[in-house]
Amino acid sequence: MTAILLFIIGTSIAVGQHSATEKKVIQTLNAFHEAIIDNDSQAAKGLLSESVRILEGVNIETKGEYLSHHFHSDGKFLSAMKREVESRKVSIDGNTAWISTQTHTWGTYSDRNLDLNSLELAVLKKEDGNWKIGALHWSSASNK
Repeated sequence: MTAILLFIIGTSIAVGQHSATEKKVIQTLNAFHEAIIDNDSQAAKGLLSESVRILEGVNIETKGEYLSHHFHSDGKFLSAMKREVESRKVSIDGNTAWISTQTHTWGTYSDRNLDLNSLELAVLKKEDGNWKIGALHWSSASNK
C-alpha cells in the first residue's frame, strides 16, 4: 500500500514538472513578455529570430515591423493589465518547440474595463545553442 501511494504521489509530481529543455523554452518566452512590459526593445530583439513572423489580428509582421510600432503599444497595454496563465502546453521535437498558452487578462486600458480570454502560440527554434522565437500568434476575445 505504501509503495503504491508513493508511486502515485511521485507520478503526480513528475507530471507537473518540466524538463530542463522545457524550462529554457518557457524562460525565453517569459523573458520576451517581460521585455515587452519593460519596453526593452533590445532584449526583445535578442529573443526573436531574424526570420520571425508575428501574427496578431489581421496583421503579419516581421521583426523590424513589430519592434518599430506594435511592440510599444503592446507594452503599454500589458503593463496596464493583470495576466494569469490558465494553461500552458510545451512540445519539443529536436530544435523546435511549440508553446500554447491560454491566459485570462483583465484590467483598465484607455478608460475601458477589459476582461479577455487570450491565446498565444509560440514556435521557438534553437539557433547557435539558444532558443529564439520564430513565430508568434496572438488572439483575444472578450469574456463578457
